[in-house]
Amino acid sequence: MTSKTKYSIIIIAVVGLVFLIFSSIKWMYWELEYLLIAKILYIIGFISLGLYFLAKDWRKVLTKIMLYAFSISLILSVYLSYQYYEWNKHYEILNEYEQIATCEKLKERFATDLENSELKYFQFGFGFDIELQRSLKNKYGIESFGMGCLVDMKMECYNDLVNNYLIEKHNDRVLDY
Repeated sequence: MTSKTKYSIIIIAVVGLVFLIFSSIKWMYWELEYLLIAKILYIIGFISLGLYFLAKDWRKVLTKIMLYAFSISLILSVYLSYQYYEWNKHYEILNEYEQIATCEKLKERFATDLENSELKYFQFGFGFDIELQRSLKNKYGIESFGMGCLVDMKMECYNDLVNNYLIEKHNDRVLDY
C-alpha cells in the first residue's frame, strides 16, 4: 500500500466515522436504511483493516475493499447529515410560523413573504400531498409544510391569502382536498 493510499484510507475512515457518529445521533426514521448500510460498510472496512495485517496475500484486495467501504460509508453519512440539516431548517421555519399568534400578524408576515418571494403553504389532512408540494414549488416557488390532521385556523388564514394571491396573479388556486 502506498503512502498516498494509506493516508487516503485513514482520512476517509476518520471523517466517515465522525459523520457516521453524527448521523447515528441525529438519525431520522425515514433514512434508517441508509444509516444501517453506512454502519455495515464501515464495519466491513474496519474488518478489512484488521485482516490487512493478518493476510499478506490479500493486501491488494483488502486495500480496495477498505477504500470502497469507507468511501461509500462516508458518502452515505454526509448525505444523512445534509438531510438532517434540511429537515432541521424546514422545522425551524414551521416553528417560526406557529409562534405567530393571530391572523392579523400572519397577514403582515404574508406581505413580507410576498415581497421576498418566500411564500408558504400549510397542508392539513391525513396524508401529505407530495404532488401538491412539487406543483407549488415548481410553478410558484411556494414551500409546503405538512401540518397533520388538525386544522389550525391561523395557518388557514395564511393559506387563504396564498390562494387569493394565486387567483389574482396567476389565475390559479391551490386545490387541497
